[in-house]
Amino acid sequence: MRQKRVVIIGAGAHGREVAEILRQQAQQGEAVLPLGFVDDDRSLHGRVIDQLPVLGDWTWFEGVDRSEIVVICASGFSATRRQMVERARARGLSFANAIFPMAYISPHAQIGQGVVLCQHSSLCRGTLIGDHAIINVGAIVSHDTEVGPYATLNPGVNLAGNVTIGEGCYLGIGCSVIQGISIGAWTIVGAGAAVIRDLPAGVTAVGVPAKIIKPADQTE
Repeated sequence: MRQKRVVIIGAGAHGREVAEILRQQAQQGEAVLPLGFVDDDRSLHGRVIDQLPVLGDWTWFEGVDRSEIVVICASGFSATRRQMVERARARGLSFANAIFPMAYISPHAQIGQGVVLCQHSSLCRGTLIGDHAIINVGAIVSHDTEVGPYATLNPGVNLAGNVTIGEGCYLGIGCSVIQGISIGAWTIVGAGAAVIRDLPAGVTAVGVPAKIIKPADQTE
């Protein structure tokens, strides 16, 4: 089986998490070979981070056969990740998924491209995960729930069945969303919040139950 040669875009904390997932995949016999990081921070160039080299900035892709590699855009912030993806697409790059071996994926779940599934995350029957979404450590996506592209579910998020999470939503650590709720695109839900009513697009909601406090900051 031909190895999938993966470059991680972003050498920050989330990039290191993605590197760990890829190593675990390789140890489980998957044909995955992480090559290193690409990052615009020049102070990182030439360094070795978690046993992988920082290869350079985006110009590194100009000197390689881009048909021979795939990339993962590694930022924990939804808007930043979208910017990375747009730059990668403009260079004709293809995307890989990073799926920790201890993640549970129902055979009846669907996963897009560029998705990151962390340790002990769970995708139940009928779930749909959009492109470049992050399902972080211990997050649970229950039956028939849809998570939009670029959405970020932080550790311990719990989504009940038939929930709809819009594009780019950022759900803080340990928040919960009850059955049948819809959250609009690019909305932020604070850590520990309990969402019991639909939320519109582009707002920030916090608390138990979650209440809207301000428009979402999309500059992160």
